[in-house]
Amino acid sequence: MSRNPTSAAAGNGAATTYERYIRTDDLLALQKPPAERLHPDELLFQITHQTFELWWKLTAELMDRATALLREDHLADAAQAISRAVAAQEVPGAAMRQLELLPPADFLVIRAGLEDGNGGDSPGFHAILRRAPALWEAFAGATERAGMSLVDLYAEPRERPALYACAEALTDFDERFNLFRAAHLKLAQRHLGLRSQGTGGTPMAALERTLFDLLFPELWEARDALVARQQG
Repeated sequence: MSRNPTSAAAGNGAATTYERYIRTDDLLALQKPPAERLHPDELLFQITHQTFELWWKLTAELMDRATALLREDHLADAAQAISRAVAAQEVPGAAMRQLELLPPADFLVIRAGLEDGNGGDSPGFHAILRRAPALWEAFAGATERAGMSLVDLYAEPRERPALYACAEALTDFDERFNLFRAAHLKLAQRHLGLRSQGTGGTPMAALERTLFDLLFPELWEARDALVARQQG
């Protein structure tokens, strides 16, 4: 593989320590070269989605770490790992803004190159969905060992502060993931309208229904139960 011409060391052909460690040659060769692009902003489209996959890879590993920590009742460390996963989720949301600035007519040109592909095929997105049940099971086990129900935990958050921190971090994660889904829907509508199909032939109505899918619905139900308890 030829070296990237933008390399800081391109003049003498020697890779710097930074380039070797980050593997910049490999990384910067993962996008289509200018001559192969259907549109100049295909570079933007590829980089944005590659960014998603990188941060979702990190998110999945942090979810695994939090799951293991919860099973060992290392609650403070688990809460920190989940919070880092929440922060990782904020990056794809910010990167999506670049796609929102793409004119719809230009997006349609780029979309043709995607053929029948769509964001629902994302391995990183599915990795998060696959790990969510195990993460919840680990948290539920920690809650059970603490001898508390979720509604009790929310009624008396200072009784088990580390466990409560885990619950709130999971709520943050669920909320952030749902907000990404909402932003993705609006992005599709912004480029394709309200009644057409998204990339890969997914109807807009199907994308809208995903907004009701929560990773940890029990956390939201606990709030309903808390309100009902106080009103009763």
